[in-house]
Amino acid sequence: MRPLLILALTLKLGLVLGQPLIGIEFPVIKNEGQTMESFIPECWTVVDSTKGDLNGDNELDIAFAIKSKDSLTSYSFIEFEGEQRVHKMEVEKYPRSILIVALKQPGGNNFSLIEQSNSIISGLASKIQIDNRLLKIEYHSDNMERNFSNNTKYFFSYQNEQLVLIKVKRFELYAGWTQHFILDFSSQKLELTKGKLNAEKQNIIWKNLEPIQPKTMRDFESPYRWYITEGIYI
Repeated sequence: MRPLLILALTLKLGLVLGQPLIGIEFPVIKNEGQTMESFIPECWTVVDSTKGDLNGDNELDIAFAIKSKDSLTSYSFIEFEGEQRVHKMEVEKYPRSILIVALKQPGGNNFSLIEQSNSIISGLASKIQIDNRLLKIEYHSDNMERNFSNNTKYFFSYQNEQLVLIKVKRFELYAGWTQHFILDFSSQKLELTKGKLNAEKQNIIWKNLEPIQPKTMRDFESPYRWYITEGIYI
């Protein structure tokens, strides 16, 4: 039962994050700028930013998330009541969000836009970081009433002028039970660990996945909606 409950809560997170903002327009970000501020449209503000070398040219590239003043969206989600799946609808207020990634031009002062994602930063608390030539996007969510916690990290590599998802790590806690997995697209392997919190022995499962083509950020679009295998949505 507990894995089903964890899956249900994860599905709810996915539908919250992945639900398109129907009827809401997003600005088109300019292609070049000398500073981070030069990419920010009017009435938008920076909520997180990072610098680091994404493409190995020893220049500091930038990635940052911006949010609008406000917007209203509704979303549907699935919960388990006993063994039954129940579809529910809620309305919550989430600002429109955009992730912007720009590379520093060698020998110059300008940055060039390589990515504008209108869906990958949305809804829940998030953090972005560039480290070791990887763009990391981290989500964290807590539900104290359900004793539920979720932490997910997505790792993107800049390849062939695109940001490609190469690894996902997730830790979930529900009512004293934990589930942790590492999905590596390079090795096509999934390491899955389950068990009671703080138990001496955990159940560790290694899976060889069916060949999965890694997705670019544009193909991936938003977290928690891509089905990988039973019980695993990324």
